[in-house]
Amino acid sequence: MQQSPPLGSAPALADDYAARGFPVRADLGQHFLRSSESARRLVDRAEIPSGGQVIEVGAGLGTLSATIAAAGCRLWAVERDERLQSQLEQRLGEFGGRARITIDDVRRVDLDQGLEAGSTLVSIMPFAPVLAAALVRHVFGSPRLVRGLVVMPVLGADLLVADEASGLRVEEVDGIAREDFYPPAPSVLRVVAIERSRPCSK
Repeated sequence: MQQSPPLGSAPALADDYAARGFPVRADLGQHFLRSSESARRLVDRAEIPSGGQVIEVGAGLGTLSATIAAAGCRLWAVERDERLQSQLEQRLGEFGGRARITIDDVRRVDLDQGLEAGSTLVSIMPFAPVLAAALVRHVFGSPRLVRGLVVMPVLGADLLVADEASGLRVEEVDGIAREDFYPPAPSVLRVVAIERSRPCSK
């Protein structure tokens, strides 16, 4: 198994990985956030209740994760790529029990067991539109989740809007530059707020 590059400074961490030629996984729609400022803006946009629980799907290098935890939230970071486990542990170790890491596909995780009622999803979804939409639908299958703020390709957001059966209300609230990621996003991105338009039937 390939080891993660050494920990770099927070704003340039993704650039450190890029400089070392770290191979991103296209099958996961994997891209890493380069900008701590963008991470702070996303957390501000999410309007998370004080001390609230956040689930992050696709925690990556932990740039957004650390920003969420530093804001006083209780974080559950789920990341599928096992190569990133040690990096996440380093990045989130200072937050102790307030930051929990699970290395697995979120679709194999018992969300109802780990989430509290009223939890929020804050994530940068894979930059593969169909996968991004599928993961959002899956996570919102837990009735414990009430709202979300995610970065996703515009086509993924369109898929959610068109899927009336999902019971989700999707609203574009911001944009984010493709160049804020390593590698740069291949298509236009949107920051979308997600809420339920009807109670979860689960």
